[in-house]
Amino acid sequence: MPLKAILNSFIAAILSCILALGFKFIGVYLILLSYFASIPIFIITFYYGLTGIILSSIISIAILSSITSLPVGVMFFFSTILPVTLILFERTKNKFNYLNFISKLTLINSILFLGISVAFKDKIIEIKDNLRELFNQNLNNNIDQSILDLAPSFLIISWTLILIFNLIISRIIISKYFKNFITFPDKIINIQLQNWLIWSFMFFLIPASVINNESGIWFKSLALIYAIPVTIQGLCTIHVILKEKKVSSFLIYTFYSLVFLIPISIPLITAVGFLDFLYDLRKLKNIKKVN
Repeated sequence: MPLKAILNSFIAAILSCILALGFKFIGVYLILLSYFASIPIFIITFYYGLTGIILSSIISIAILSSITSLPVGVMFFFSTILPVTLILFERTKNKFNYLNFISKLTLINSILFLGISVAFKDKIIEIKDNLRELFNQNLNNNIDQSILDLAPSFLIISWTLILIFNLIISRIIISKYFKNFITFPDKIINIQLQNWLIWSFMFFLIPASVINNESGIWFKSLALIYAIPVTIQGLCTIHVILKEKKVSSFLIYTFYSLVFLIPISIPLITAVGFLDFLYDLRKLKNIKKVN
């Protein structure tokens, strides 16, 4: 492997560690930077492929483990390195796209959720009890048990969204500064989910609506994990329709802001994603013109 590739992989690993742990040494106000720790790993993987990610992962895990602890290094592997490796399979085929990454990431997250729920059942219960006590003591508020039960899935969902956002940024950087290296033919706005992913979401959603025991918590958690790509498709569908209606970009992004400020609207957007799967809402306008 060329010395330049080794040096760049080393720099990417160092930068990723700085983003991940910088707030611990510089100040808590930099904690938001930790959300972008996977960007250097994404870029080095796009550019150097397998050799790049092997070097950067070994270096970053070694640094994190020595500065903090081995469990932190292992957690970094599962939360950042493992998801990033998903792009390698499509990169070698020269057909990488958002759809394959999001769908495979969703599948892996659902498997990880089940594995963690079984292997660390007692630890999860302890964490839920600590959270309940924290809310009771500091906020004088009794948190709903149903929210505590879904806390692990909420963590997985939030990190999934962060990884997708980092992927978008990484692709923009690669496309802008490495134009002759790799091309990305697709846009996330055009995402159309596979049948298996949509029906998996419905498979978990139906029992989640009627079962209230421990199995019901698992179904609800898995339904939430699989709801993320469906919701993304719903947002993309609404975006395309608004663009076709010649709605200004300002109003479109204002709509996005309202979605985050009013979470109750998210299930409606998820429903739009499912309806787009059934009826291809983005093409209805063109069908009407033909008829």
